[in-house]
Amino acid sequence: MAIISFYSNGKDGTGKTASISAITTFLAIHHNYKILILDTKYNDYSYQDGFWKEDRLIKLIHNENQRTNIASGISGLTKAILSNKTSPEIITNYTRIVFKDRLEVLTDTNTEKDEYELNKKVFKDIAKIASKYYDLVFVDIDNNLDKYTVNSLLEVSDLIVNTLSQSMRQINDYLKNKEENTIFSDKIVIPLIGRYDKNSKYTVKNISRYIKERELICSIPYNTLFFEACNEGEVADFFIKFRRINPKDKNALFIEEVKRVTERIIYKLQELQMRM
Repeated sequence: MAIISFYSNGKDGTGKTASISAITTFLAIHHNYKILILDTKYNDYSYQDGFWKEDRLIKLIHNENQRTNIASGISGLTKAILSNKTSPEIITNYTRIVFKDRLEVLTDTNTEKDEYELNKKVFKDIAKIASKYYDLVFVDIDNNLDKYTVNSLLEVSDLIVNTLSQSMRQINDYLKNKEENTIFSDKIVIPLIGRYDKNSKYTVKNISRYIKERELICSIPYNTLFFEACNEGEVADFFIKFRRINPKDKNALFIEEVKRVTERIIYKLQELQMRM
Protein backbone atom coordinates (compact mmCIF):
# COMPACT_ATOMS: atom_id res chain seq x y z
CA MET A 1 0.00 0.00 0.00
CA ALA A 2 2.85 2.44 0.79
CA ILE A 3 6.35 2.79 -0.63
CA ILE A 4 8.98 4.12 1.79
CA SER A 5 12.34 4.85 0.18
CA PHE A 6 15.52 5.22 2.19
CA TYR A 7 17.89 7.62 0.49
CA SER A 8 21.30 8.99 1.37
CA ASN A 9 22.73 12.10 -0.26
CA GLY A 10 26.33 11.17 0.46
CA LYS A 11 28.84 8.34 0.15
CA ASP A 12 29.70 8.45 3.86
CA GLY A 13 28.43 5.59 5.98
CA THR A 14 24.99 6.53 7.28
CA GLY A 15 23.97 3.06 8.43
CA LYS A 16 21.08 3.14 5.93
CA THR A 17 20.79 -0.62 5.43
CA ALA A 18 21.20 -1.33 9.14
CA SER A 19 18.52 1.29 9.89
CA ILE A 20 16.09 -0.38 7.47
CA SER A 21 16.83 -3.78 9.04
CA ALA A 22 16.11 -2.42 12.52
CA ILE A 23 12.95 -0.52 11.59
CA THR A 24 11.35 -3.28 9.51
CA THR A 25 12.14 -5.97 12.08
CA PHE A 26 10.67 -3.88 14.89
CA LEU A 27 7.56 -3.20 12.79
CA ALA A 28 7.17 -6.88 11.92
CA ILE A 29 7.33 -7.88 15.60
CA HIS A 30 5.18 -5.13 17.10
CA HIS A 31 2.69 -4.29 14.33
CA ASN A 32 0.39 -6.21 12.04
CA TYR A 33 1.96 -5.23 8.69
CA LYS A 34 3.06 -7.33 5.74
CA ILE A 35 6.44 -5.83 4.84
CA LEU A 36 8.85 -6.14 1.94
CA ILE A 37 12.42 -4.84 1.75
CA LEU A 38 13.53 -4.13 -1.83
CA ASP A 39 17.33 -4.07 -1.98
CA THR A 40 18.66 -2.17 -5.01
CA LYS A 41 22.36 -2.67 -4.26
CA TYR A 42 24.59 -4.69 -6.59
CA ASN A 43 25.61 -8.07 -5.15
CA ASP A 44 25.53 -6.79 -1.59
CA TYR A 45 25.35 -9.31 1.26
CA SER A 46 24.20 -6.98 4.03
CA TYR A 47 20.67 -8.36 4.37
CA GLN A 48 21.84 -11.94 4.03
CA ASP A 49 24.44 -11.35 6.75
CA GLY A 50 21.89 -9.66 8.97
CA PHE A 51 18.94 -12.02 8.73
CA TRP A 52 20.29 -15.51 8.03
CA LYS A 53 23.10 -17.39 9.71
CA GLU A 54 25.25 -19.46 7.38
CA ASP A 55 23.79 -22.75 8.64
CA ARG A 56 20.28 -21.40 8.05
CA LEU A 57 21.27 -20.34 4.55
CA ILE A 58 22.57 -23.81 3.65
CA LYS A 59 19.40 -25.37 5.03
CA LEU A 60 17.20 -22.98 3.06
CA ILE A 61 19.03 -23.55 -0.23
CA HIS A 62 18.66 -27.32 0.06
CA ASN A 63 15.14 -27.33 1.46
CA GLU A 64 12.69 -28.65 -1.14
CA ASN A 65 9.94 -26.52 0.36
CA GLN A 66 11.90 -23.28 -0.07
CA ARG A 67 10.20 -21.24 -2.79
CA THR A 68 13.38 -20.06 -4.49
CA ASN A 69 17.12 -20.10 -3.98
CA ILE A 70 19.12 -17.01 -3.20
CA ALA A 71 20.28 -16.51 -6.80
CA SER A 72 16.79 -16.11 -8.26
CA GLY A 73 15.59 -13.00 -6.33
CA ILE A 74 15.34 -9.73 -8.25
CA SER A 75 16.84 -11.14 -11.45
CA GLY A 76 14.21 -13.89 -11.58
CA LEU A 77 11.43 -11.39 -10.90
CA THR A 78 12.79 -9.01 -13.56
CA LYS A 79 12.53 -11.75 -16.18
CA ALA A 80 8.94 -12.45 -15.13
CA ILE A 81 8.02 -8.75 -15.35
CA LEU A 82 9.62 -8.32 -18.78
CA SER A 83 7.75 -11.43 -19.97
CA ASN A 84 4.45 -10.03 -18.68
CA LYS A 85 4.17 -13.03 -16.35
CA THR A 86 3.77 -11.21 -13.09
CA SER A 87 1.13 -10.06 -10.61
CA PRO A 88 1.40 -8.47 -7.15
CA GLU A 89 1.11 -11.79 -5.31
CA ILE A 90 3.79 -13.50 -7.43
CA ILE A 91 6.53 -11.29 -5.99
CA THR A 92 6.56 -13.34 -2.82
CA ASN A 93 7.81 -16.31 -4.89
CA TYR A 94 11.13 -14.50 -5.34
CA THR A 95 11.71 -13.27 -1.79
CA ARG A 96 13.52 -14.58 1.28
CA ILE A 97 11.44 -14.89 4.45
CA VAL A 98 12.44 -13.35 7.78
CA PHE A 99 9.02 -13.70 9.47
CA LYS A 100 6.34 -15.61 7.58
CA ASP A 101 3.54 -13.31 6.41
CA ARG A 102 5.27 -10.37 8.11
CA LEU A 103 8.71 -9.59 6.71
CA GLU A 104 10.35 -10.61 3.43
CA VAL A 105 13.46 -9.45 1.56
CA LEU A 106 13.87 -9.14 -2.19
CA THR A 107 17.55 -9.02 -3.07
CA ASP A 108 20.26 -10.48 -5.31
CA THR A 109 23.73 -11.60 -4.30
CA ASN A 110 24.85 -13.56 -7.33
CA THR A 111 24.11 -11.34 -10.31
CA GLU A 112 26.09 -10.61 -13.46
CA LYS A 113 26.63 -6.94 -14.23
CA ASP A 114 24.46 -7.03 -17.36
CA GLU A 115 21.66 -8.65 -15.35
CA TYR A 116 21.90 -5.89 -12.75
CA GLU A 117 21.70 -3.22 -15.48
CA LEU A 118 18.46 -4.89 -16.63
CA ASN A 119 17.16 -5.07 -13.07
CA LYS A 120 17.67 -1.32 -12.60
CA LYS A 121 15.19 -0.61 -15.38
CA VAL A 122 12.37 -2.30 -13.46
CA PHE A 123 13.14 -1.33 -9.84
CA LYS A 124 10.38 1.29 -10.02
CA ASP A 125 7.93 -1.26 -11.48
CA ILE A 126 8.82 -3.79 -8.79
CA ALA A 127 8.14 -1.23 -6.05
CA LYS A 128 4.79 -0.24 -7.57
CA ILE A 129 3.65 -3.84 -8.11
CA ALA A 130 4.81 -4.87 -4.62
CA SER A 131 2.85 -2.03 -3.02
CA LYS A 132 -0.35 -3.69 -4.26
CA TYR A 133 0.42 -6.84 -2.26
CA TYR A 134 2.44 -5.67 0.75
CA ASP A 135 1.30 -3.10 3.30
CA LEU A 136 4.71 -1.46 3.40
CA VAL A 137 7.49 -1.63 0.81
CA PHE A 138 10.86 -0.36 2.08
CA VAL A 139 13.24 0.50 -0.76
CA ASP A 140 16.96 0.59 0.03
CA ILE A 141 18.22 3.00 -2.65
CA ASP A 142 21.86 2.30 -3.48
CA ASN A 143 24.08 5.40 -3.27
CA ASN A 144 25.78 4.32 -6.51
CA LEU A 145 22.63 4.21 -8.64
CA ASP A 146 22.38 6.64 -11.53
CA LYS A 147 20.32 9.80 -11.02
CA TYR A 148 17.52 8.65 -13.36
CA THR A 149 16.94 5.39 -11.45
CA VAL A 150 17.13 7.15 -8.08
CA ASN A 151 14.62 9.81 -9.13
CA SER A 152 12.25 7.22 -10.61
CA LEU A 153 12.17 5.42 -7.25
CA LEU A 154 11.75 8.64 -5.27
CA GLU A 155 8.91 9.76 -7.52
CA VAL A 156 6.82 6.64 -6.81
CA SER A 157 7.55 6.81 -3.08
CA ASP A 158 4.90 7.87 -0.59
CA LEU A 159 7.54 8.72 1.97
CA ILE A 160 11.28 9.40 1.79
CA VAL A 161 13.59 8.74 4.73
CA ASN A 162 16.79 10.73 4.16
CA THR A 163 19.54 9.07 6.18
CA LEU A 164 22.38 11.33 7.28
CA SER A 165 25.62 11.06 9.18
CA GLN A 166 26.65 13.61 11.82
CA SER A 167 28.49 15.61 9.19
CA MET A 168 27.92 19.26 8.31
CA ARG A 169 28.50 18.51 4.63
CA GLN A 170 25.69 15.94 4.57
CA ILE A 171 23.39 18.10 6.65
CA ASN A 172 23.92 21.07 4.32
CA ASP A 173 23.46 18.83 1.28
CA TYR A 174 20.14 17.71 2.75
CA LEU A 175 19.00 21.34 3.09
CA LYS A 176 20.14 22.10 -0.46
CA ASN A 177 18.26 19.05 -1.76
CA LYS A 178 15.06 20.20 -0.07
CA GLU A 179 15.37 23.62 -1.69
CA GLU A 180 16.45 22.62 -5.20
CA ASN A 181 15.04 19.13 -5.81
CA THR A 182 11.33 19.30 -6.62
CA ILE A 183 10.88 15.66 -5.65
CA PHE A 184 11.92 16.47 -2.09
CA SER A 185 9.73 19.56 -1.90
CA ASP A 186 6.70 17.57 -3.10
CA LYS A 187 7.17 14.53 -0.85
CA ILE A 188 7.04 13.96 2.88
CA VAL A 189 10.69 13.63 3.91
CA ILE A 190 11.90 12.32 7.27
CA PRO A 191 15.54 13.10 8.13
CA LEU A 192 17.19 10.27 10.07
CA ILE A 193 20.65 10.16 11.65
CA GLY A 194 22.06 6.64 11.31
CA ARG A 195 24.84 5.23 13.47
CA TYR A 196 24.13 8.11 15.85
CA ASP A 197 26.79 9.04 18.42
CA LYS A 198 25.17 10.82 21.36
CA ASN A 199 28.57 12.23 22.39
CA SER A 200 29.00 14.18 19.16
CA LYS A 201 28.35 17.94 19.22
CA TYR A 202 25.98 17.27 16.31
CA THR A 203 23.19 16.05 18.55
CA VAL A 204 19.66 15.46 17.26
CA LYS A 205 18.61 18.57 19.17
CA ASN A 206 21.30 20.76 17.57
CA ILE A 207 20.71 19.32 14.09
CA SER A 208 16.93 19.76 14.43
CA ARG A 209 17.45 23.39 15.36
CA TYR A 210 19.90 23.94 12.51
CA ILE A 211 17.66 22.49 9.80
CA LYS A 212 14.59 24.15 11.37
CA GLU A 213 12.62 20.99 12.01
CA ARG A 214 9.69 21.52 14.33
CA GLU A 215 9.92 17.95 15.62
CA LEU A 216 13.08 16.45 17.08
CA ILE A 217 14.59 14.44 14.23
CA CYS A 218 14.97 10.68 14.61
CA SER A 219 18.12 8.66 15.00
CA ILE A 220 19.33 5.09 15.08
CA PRO A 221 22.04 5.13 17.77
CA TYR A 222 25.17 3.07 17.29
CA ASN A 223 24.67 -0.09 19.34
CA THR A 224 27.45 -2.66 19.52
CA LEU A 225 25.19 -5.69 20.00
CA PHE A 226 22.93 -4.68 17.14
CA PHE A 227 25.73 -4.03 14.67
CA GLU A 228 27.31 -7.36 15.62
CA ALA A 229 23.90 -8.97 14.99
CA CYS A 230 23.91 -7.35 11.52
CA ASN A 231 27.03 -9.36 10.69
CA GLU A 232 26.03 -12.62 12.35
CA GLY A 233 22.51 -13.30 11.03
CA GLU A 234 20.92 -12.37 14.34
CA VAL A 235 18.94 -9.17 13.69
CA ALA A 236 15.60 -10.92 14.21
CA ASP A 237 16.90 -12.68 17.33
CA PHE A 238 18.16 -9.35 18.70
CA PHE A 239 14.74 -7.71 18.53
CA ILE A 240 12.93 -10.77 19.83
CA LYS A 241 15.32 -10.83 22.81
CA PHE A 242 14.62 -7.17 23.58
CA ARG A 243 10.91 -7.28 22.82
CA ARG A 244 10.38 -6.30 26.43
CA ILE A 245 13.28 -4.38 27.90
CA ASN A 246 14.06 -2.80 31.26
CA PRO A 247 14.38 1.00 30.85
CA LYS A 248 17.65 0.78 32.78
CA ASP A 249 19.15 -1.72 30.33
CA LYS A 250 22.06 -0.26 28.34
CA ASN A 251 20.27 -1.25 25.11
CA ALA A 252 17.05 0.55 26.05
CA LEU A 253 17.98 3.82 24.31
CA PHE A 254 18.55 2.00 21.03
CA ILE A 255 15.21 0.16 21.23
CA GLU A 256 13.37 3.36 22.19
CA GLU A 257 14.83 5.27 19.25
CA VAL A 258 13.94 2.50 16.80
CA LYS A 259 10.41 2.59 18.24
CA ARG A 260 10.29 6.38 17.81
CA VAL A 261 11.31 6.13 14.15
CA THR A 262 8.67 3.48 13.41
CA GLU A 263 6.00 5.58 15.12
CA ARG A 264 7.07 8.63 13.10
CA ILE A 265 6.82 6.65 9.85
CA ILE A 266 3.37 5.28 10.73
CA TYR A 267 2.15 8.75 11.75
CA LYS A 268 3.42 10.36 8.53
CA LEU A 269 1.75 7.67 6.42
CA GLN A 270 -1.52 8.19 8.28
CA GLU A 271 -1.15 11.94 7.75
CA LEU A 272 -0.58 11.35 4.05
CA GLN A 273 -3.66 9.12 3.82
CA MET A 274 -5.79 11.85 5.39
CA ARG A 275 -4.65 14.33 2.73
CA MET A 276 -5.83 12.08 -0.09
